[in-house]
Order: sequence, then C-alpha cells, then structure tokens
Amino acid sequence: MEQQNPTQIFEKYYQEWLSNPDRMKNGYEYERTFIEMIQQMEKDVFQDSLGKVPENKNRKKKSKPVLEK
Repeated sequence: MEQQNPTQIFEKYYQEWLSNPDRMKNGYEYERTFIEMIQQMEKDVFQDSLGKVPENKNRKKKSKPVLEK
C-alpha cells in the first residue's frame, strides 16, 4: 500500500461526512457522525504511517531448532 499524505486522507473522510445527510438531523447526530469520522480518519493515518503490520507477532515459529550432538 502506498503511503498517502494525511491531508489527502482527511479530505476523503471529510467529503464523505459532508455528503452524509444524517449528520444534520440534530446536534447529537452532527457531533456523533463527526467524532466517528475523525476516529476512523485517525486510525487510517496511524495505520498508513506504520505500514503493513504482521498478523500475529506471538505466533509460534515454524522453524525447528538445531540440536547439537
């Protein structure tokens, strides 16, 4: 996955949020949808900065130890 500029990621989520008609139902929905958008955007920026994360770092190794004789 190619690293993206954080402003590009924000712009994508912000445009999606602006086009969501549910956000304008009332003040509660406005804040709730905004918070959800920011949290998802933060997660994507953080994941993008880390790169590919291994599936399970605690998985048992499949290599066999070399036994000395």
